[in-house]
Amino acid sequence: MKAKITESYEKASKAAGTASTDAGKLAVDNLEKLIELQMGVAHNYANAILTNAREALEVKDIDSARVYFEKQPEVVRGLVQRMTKDSSEAMELGRQYADQAQTLFRKSADTLSAVADKRT
Repeated sequence: MKAKITESYEKASKAAGTASTDAGKLAVDNLEKLIELQMGVAHNYANAILTNAREALEVKDIDSARVYFEKQPEVVRGLVQRMTKDSSEAMELGRQYADQAQTLFRKSADTLSAVADKRT
């Protein structure tokens, strides 16, 4: 009887440890993807800001000012499109993480249930 309890405890501990490790790996992998996305986004926006600032510094007269200001709606439109795309990518990462976590938790629950069922 004591051996059976010890065996069940060891199986449950191993299953819980595996589930914990898998959850940790999933979280770290998804955090890495999110950080990569954020770094790329920051780089893109910094480039856009710097490019626009450089163009503003090239304004020397009325004609170049007119050209610069006429281009601004296009610059803003491009940034809004980029923000929309970046937001969609971040939301997709979140959705994928939620799906993967849910699958992992179901698998872990099934494994622990199987261990508990064998105990009875």
